[in-house]
Amino acid sequence: MTLAIRGDRASCLSMQLAPRTWLLAVASGFGSIGGLATEGALLARLRAECERRVRSARFRRAIDRPQTAATAMLALLTRVNGDLYAGTASHEDYVTAAASLTAMMIVHGYAYAMHAGATAAYLVRDGETVSLTRDDVFDERSRPLLVRALAVAPVLDVTISSTALAPGDAIVLVGRRLRDAAERRALLGNLDASDPGEHVLVARFAEDDATPSDARGLTARSRLPMPEVARFAAAIAFLIAAVFAH
Repeated sequence: MTLAIRGDRASCLSMQLAPRTWLLAVASGFGSIGGLATEGALLARLRAECERRVRSARFRRAIDRPQTAATAMLALLTRVNGDLYAGTASHEDYVTAAASLTAMMIVHGYAYAMHAGATAAYLVRDGETVSLTRDDVFDERSRPLLVRALAVAPVLDVTISSTALAPGDAIVLVGRRLRDAAERRALLGNLDASDPGEHVLVARFAEDDATPSDARGLTARSRLPMPEVARFAAAIAFLIAAVFAH
């Protein structure tokens, strides 16, 4: 797979996990874990866990197939979330650290978004910008509140959505949700810039990254948030986490 990736590497992560499988992620957070800012701790732990598991032939097979890649990554995120939570002093009445995360698995021309918090992912196609993630922020007058995030509980809570890619598509990860049409136009204007901005990661796909048939039609129909599926998959992930760990 050929990807052209540009963006802020301090708050973002990009890794090739298999010949046609990539992981892209953006994080933002508050507090600290192990002496690192929470978002940095999250991305470092995510990278380390990917590097550890990719040494397993079973994990490499799982992430190289669209049918199993998302479940394998949910198992990995479950482990990362548990480790992060164990490193905080949070309890039921007080949260000391939390991180928003949007992670994209790109597998053979399909993209799977795993999301929690205020970060976001967008699909850019033919000059149009389409959101691939929900907004997990509840706005109050005093301050916005996260509905879900990583490192706030030992149980992983994410939503997942999927889309098929077409030639020329771009996936854009950003540290916060775009608020209006003006911000979307600004994003489009910086899409091909060498430095698209802070907390921004852009991945553009070449001709061979599309699925072999009717990728355009599939995208509109498959871009469905599936929180129930995600929670079910996360439950499965707990059961198989020990298998993928070896």
